[in-house]
Amino acid sequence: MKLKFRAPLSTALAIGVGLIVLLGYFFGQSASGELTLLGVLRNFFLQGAVIWAAVALIVGIANLASVHLHKIQKNQQAGYSFILLLSLILTVSVGIYDIIQTHLNGELNFQRLGWVFTNIQLPVATSLMAVLAISLTYAAGRLLARRLNLISVAFIGTILLLIIGSMPVIATQAPFLTDLRAWILGVVTVAGTRGILLGIALGTVATGIRILTGSDRPYGS
Repeated sequence: MKLKFRAPLSTALAIGVGLIVLLGYFFGQSASGELTLLGVLRNFFLQGAVIWAAVALIVGIANLASVHLHKIQKNQQAGYSFILLLSLILTVSVGIYDIIQTHLNGELNFQRLGWVFTNIQLPVATSLMAVLAISLTYAAGRLLARRLNLISVAFIGTILLLIIGSMPVIATQAPFLTDLRAWILGVVTVAGTRGILLGIALGTVATGIRILTGSDRPYGS
């Protein structure tokens, strides 16, 4: 492993903060359950990271608005940009109004914003999932036409089984298809998802070790 310490101050800060947070998870509490110094420092750094993440989100939103304002000025797909900015402004306004009503007038948490997500965001996401299902089926058909082997046949067969098994008419006429679909979703899909999550966790640990040792330095040149 080749270590790079051309920016020693930023490298030392990143390694130090990372080690404090890591050790804080192991030695952050005493035997009586009280926070130790490592636990206090860990919480302090984690809270700071949450604040900086929120700041980064605000900067990203501002950059998004700036890009689409520039498109509107140059008349480059101005209609889509206008709809996006209008939706952004309305959503933020509803959220701010809900915060005011919740903290000043004692209303239930975010009723209007919840309505926006339930009646606008959720239908849009569901429609996108439906388009994804059709696109996946079409891609599977093209794969089967170009490369006929066991993997492609199993792939398109699984897709068709999941789509057909979700139909209410099929569920009443052929309940074994519904049971097979439930088994695929409950066993095969969960096993694949856990494998992906394990891979992400191992990659995160490896990346963290490289950052802590100074091999990768996203915090400085």
